Amino acid sequence: MEHRPNPRPWQPKPFSIAVLDSDEYLADTLCARLQGSGFNASAFYDIAALMAAHRNTVFNAYVLDYLADWLPPSTSLEALIASIRGGNNRDVPVFILGNQVAPERIEGLGDIIMRYKVRYVLKPVEMSYLAKRITEAIAQRAGL
Repeated sequence: MEHRPNPRPWQPKPFSIAVLDSDEYLADTLCARLQGSGFNASAFYDIAALMAAHRNTVFNAYVLDYLADWLPPSTSLEALIASIRGGNNRDVPVFILGNQVAPERIEGLGDIIMRYKVRYVLKPVEMSYLAKRITEAIAQRAGL
């Protein structure tokens, strides 16, 4: 699901957000809520599609489901986040959605959270709360 509002020539382009979740309903619902707030939100349902888009598009924020397309011992999540943090995009907001009450106890997850300074959000999460946190992180990064 991708919706790109067309800004007028004098308006800045809307901030873009990548949402990765294998639960299509959750990803689409979050994207719809963000689009209603004026963001350009794109839903991805598997890591390969997001990686391909990430190579060609600069996103202003990422929302990644911890279990979207990888098993916990996999290094796919860390590779994706390392790729996001590389280059000139080191401070882009990255949110990891997970169902672990104590993520620091999950092998590798605690290290990823600390090393890459990502935000961890416990699921299930209210979409309005998550959208507000994403909005606040983008505004803070933009200096607004």
